[in-house]
Amino acid sequence: MTENIDKKQLLAEFINSLTDNSWSNRNYSTVISASSKNKAEWDSNFPLGLEDLTKFFIEDSLSNVPLPERSKFLEMKTQARLEFILTTYLKQFNNKDIIIKLVTYFKTPELILTSSGSVYLISNKFWNLIEDTSIDFNFYTKRFILMSVITPTILFWTKDDSEDNKDTEQYMKKCFKRSMGLGKIKNKIKSFFSKNTNS
Repeated sequence: MTENIDKKQLLAEFINSLTDNSWSNRNYSTVISASSKNKAEWDSNFPLGLEDLTKFFIEDSLSNVPLPERSKFLEMKTQARLEFILTTYLKQFNNKDIIIKLVTYFKTPELILTSSGSVYLISNKFWNLIEDTSIDFNFYTKRFILMSVITPTILFWTKDDSEDNKDTEQYMKKCFKRSMGLGKIKNKIKSFFSKNTNS
């Protein structure tokens, strides 16, 4: 049984290869060929190849978001908690080149749905981390609105050379401010459907 045993080790092999290579299917195949693990083990852990490895990379990174003491964290306003989580999430990536190469990989036309799904995965995890209890309409709209903050913030961060990425924090706040407009639209749509459902 090789499934799930060495996922982190296999991921590390691929990440190490990115020093001189791209986040691509071609490089993924090259890494497998040069790996000490056989192809069957790679296929067992990542049946869909690079797509599965990429999803695992994101899931693993989301498990590394440290939170402050719970009671103090929950006292913070919702936006402040989300800002804290997004900022903390990005701080774990000491090598921006890895994320830049991942972003380039996601920009290919055939991966448009995969990239959107990955951002939704991040957004959903962030809402879960702040213990959001929304259901029905709010559950999904909150996640899609947060996606409109996460995507531009990460893209800005990849090019940010300011000290401690302070410019990214300011840009993120602007994105949250813009997203408030989407929130108002969400409330109008929700109100519309509620009135028509109850009429």
